[in-house]
Amino acid sequence: MKRYQPKDYEIRIWWSEEDDAFLAQVVDMPGIMTHGDTPEDAARENFIALQLALDCLSEAGKEAPAPGSRSGYHASSAGS
Repeated sequence: MKRYQPKDYEIRIWWSEEDDAFLAQVVDMPGIMTHGDTPEDAARENFIALQLALDCLSEAGKEAPAPGSRSGYHASSAGS
């Protein structure tokens, strides 16, 4: 089973007027979304969340979506 790292995944970062914050989302795992006061804060929080999701998948014996797969994976399915 291939073990991916957070750096392998594409992350989108944008400003949200509604949230008054920068949002960061993993393209291949849209359920992993974080926010921050700066793009760097949002990216840092996203890196942590993605690492936790990858660890949970690994511990559950499940393979993470391949980077670039745009699988539609949601974080809530990691422990299922």
